[in-house]
Amino acid sequence: MPGNLLSKMRSAFTTFAVLLMAAMLWNGGLPGGADPARLIGAALAQQPSSQAQPAQPARPGQQASTPALTDADYAEWEKLASRTEKALEDNKATDMAFESLRRELSGWRTRFLNAQASNGDQIKMLQTQIDTLGPPPAEGQVESEEIATRRKELQEQLGARQAPVRKAEEAYARAEGLISRIDALIRARQKDKFLQRGPSPVMPATLDVALQDSHSILRTLIKEAGSAAPVKGDEAELRKNLPEMVVLLGLALLLLLRGRTWFKWLVDWVMRQGSGDNRSLVAAMIVSLGQIIVPMIGLVLLVTALITSTMFGSHGEGLLYALPAMGAAFFATRWLGAQIFPRHDNWPTPLVLSSRERLRGRFYASSLGFLFAAAILVQSIAEQFTLQVGTENVFVFPVIVLSALGLAGLARLLMAHNTTEDGRPSAKLLSDDVTDERSLFDRAIQLTGRVCLVFAALAPVAGLLGYMQAAAFMALSPTLTLAIFALVSFLQRLMMGILRLIFGSRRDPNEGLLPVLIDSLFMLASLPFIALVWGARRADLEELWNSIMAGVLIGDMRISPAVLFSLGIAFGIGMLITRVVQTAMRVSILPRTRIDIGGQKAMISGLGYVGVFLSIVAAVSVAGLDLSNLAIVAGALSVGVGFGLQNVVSNFVSGLILLIEQPVAEGDWVEAGGVMGTVRKISVRATTIETFDRNSVIVPNSDLVSNQVTNWTRGNLAGRLILPIGVAYGSDTRKVSAILQEIAEAHPLVIVNPPPMIAFQGFGASSLDFEMRVILRDINFGLATRTELNHQIAERFAAEGVEIPFPQQDLWLRNPEVLRGAPPAGPAVPAVSEPEPGGLIGPVRPDPVPELPGETSEEEDR
Repeated sequence: MPGNLLSKMRSAFTTFAVLLMAAMLWNGGLPGGADPARLIGAALAQQPSSQAQPAQPARPGQQASTPALTDADYAEWEKLASRTEKALEDNKATDMAFESLRRELSGWRTRFLNAQASNGDQIKMLQTQIDTLGPPPAEGQVESEEIATRRKELQEQLGARQAPVRKAEEAYARAEGLISRIDALIRARQKDKFLQRGPSPVMPATLDVALQDSHSILRTLIKEAGSAAPVKGDEAELRKNLPEMVVLLGLALLLLLRGRTWFKWLVDWVMRQGSGDNRSLVAAMIVSLGQIIVPMIGLVLLVTALITSTMFGSHGEGLLYALPAMGAAFFATRWLGAQIFPRHDNWPTPLVLSSRERLRGRFYASSLGFLFAAAILVQSIAEQFTLQVGTENVFVFPVIVLSALGLAGLARLLMAHNTTEDGRPSAKLLSDDVTDERSLFDRAIQLTGRVCLVFAALAPVAGLLGYMQAAAFMALSPTLTLAIFALVSFLQRLMMGILRLIFGSRRDPNEGLLPVLIDSLFMLASLPFIALVWGARRADLEELWNSIMAGVLIGDMRISPAVLFSLGIAFGIGMLITRVVQTAMRVSILPRTRIDIGGQKAMISGLGYVGVFLSIVAAVSVAGLDLSNLAIVAGALSVGVGFGLQNVVSNFVSGLILLIEQPVAEGDWVEAGGVMGTVRKISVRATTIETFDRNSVIVPNSDLVSNQVTNWTRGNLAGRLILPIGVAYGSDTRKVSAILQEIAEAHPLVIVNPPPMIAFQGFGASSLDFEMRVILRDINFGLATRTELNHQIAERFAAEGVEIPFPQQDLWLRNPEVLRGAPPAGPAVPAVSEPEPGGLIGPVRPDPVPELPGETSEEEDR
């Protein structure tokens, strides 16, 4: 099997081991003898050796931290560039050699980028001095000799300062081009290897060659073991180290055979002690890591004991050094399977499966872990021994087929997530309680299962045809991706449990922005490892990282993460100071003044806007951004704002006017556009008015500025209340006025200066109309005052015998003789009927047209 993908596979599983054992993935092999540190370093031997990180590029105008480049540096660079160009033309060097050249070129490129920022302050100062001298004289014009001499001196100094920068720019462009050519060459080689077809692993000739190589490997190992037997001179040393070897071997076997069982029992005990609550779950999840750490320690001790025995040769030791990576692959995959397909029903897991399906998932995970360890062993054999063409394909093909079967089993479990036995979505997935986010997550899991099933079906076919690189890619890359997702899911759920312990029962940590940020952070951290699994090179990731850290150049201004970080820190400090000042003003200073509540809130809001503006200015200054080059862009944006955002700008300006002039303040009782209520908040775009129905109405600020607004409480809470009153005809009007005057003056909210006024308005249809006009101290209590005055008026009128009338109407009958039972009469002269008991009867006007007995008119029915 080609070693490229297996190398990435070993890198991924080494990542699991290193993360869980608190080591660094990107470090090279650790020095040492036959000790655990050396064994772990051997497992990491396939990783490119780490080098010193290049200095971060300096911002334009900022002096670079690296020393200036000398002529000797450029001579050395010329040698490296020429050597790289010759290697690219010959195209005979290995991928590792090109990767080494690329790393050197990347270091030089960073130095050239920093050199471009050198002399930035001096260049800017000299350019400013030249600008102060004015523009050069036009053709035919002559400037003074003193100015001309000074201009020439400054131009010479400017050219001397710009020469190193231009030289660094030229070298940077050359380094960038060479790196791009190397990347293109390596990608082309990877593509050719991926599509390269070798001998089929099931052909008899290929199997015969593989059998011969197997016999050769066994003979070599046996021969090395026989030749490595201790001679007489070493027997004393062997006997001296024998007790230590026995102790290491016994401890290693104990940890390997019983360590996982102990921690499995410990996890069950923790779950039983806590009855499955959040505290016990977090403790159990942390304790479960011992199922990887303890067996790995035992495996390292085992390899240490075997190497100390000096019974293995160079090839045997090479295979022994692969055991830690193999153990990391097996134990990590098995542990991840137990986390995603747990034995406990209340264990946090992203999948919704039955207990039987989870048992199958643990079996598939353990099997895949064993197959990954076997693949790493095959890679180590291919590195230690010289194999014939086709032998590696025969060794790898069973691993690919079995891995495809395991991947297919996992794919079916993913497709069965949250579904019924017949494959339809479960009632839980279709219920209204399931959010759109959860539904999308469930469908994404099922879609992932279908994609993995396609890869599992194609991998054995590609292997049979001889495309072993493609077959290994389709069988192992999806599985390693699922392993990374499983690790990310475990870390996310562990962090959520820790947050629940921190916050307690105050609030659910799953609600809010913090869980989303944590999940996004873990997913973002997993992207480089996923990229490695799917064929990306470490150089590609480093290039992407350097590009991100270098930022984007806009004119003479470079926007980088460092700039954004300093910008955010400065802005955050400014906003913190603003909030502190606002709090001090609201709590300590403004309450001691005579400013009303609305004015205080307006001042605090205005202070907040000023603080935001000053924070932005300070942040831009601290970050070193020069916004002078954005004047044209700002002008174009202002035009666009003027045309496209007229309403937004109008409301913003209107909000500032409201805060400055304060025609309407928070707490005022206003009436605008048919809406009456209390102003609760004045923001930059709109004002929130709370109606008396406790509804919030959002009114644009421009409506409050340009339209008519009634402010009932602005400046003075006093207001007039008009109360209409009617009494029956025949009442003593002066007595009624005196009673109403007395009632009005006795009310505590009625102002006596000016005194209440009782107006006799006139003679109504059914009553004598009066009006009580009073001024209240606080118009906010107008409705309650109106109610109380009406109660008192009703009580006093009843006590004084003043009648409150009700509307009276006259009833006219067309043919009253029908009501009396008399026959209808002919035309007669209208006459006035006698009053009937219970009401008034007006003049009777018989209809000249006879009607049938018992028939009544429409007015009679009414």
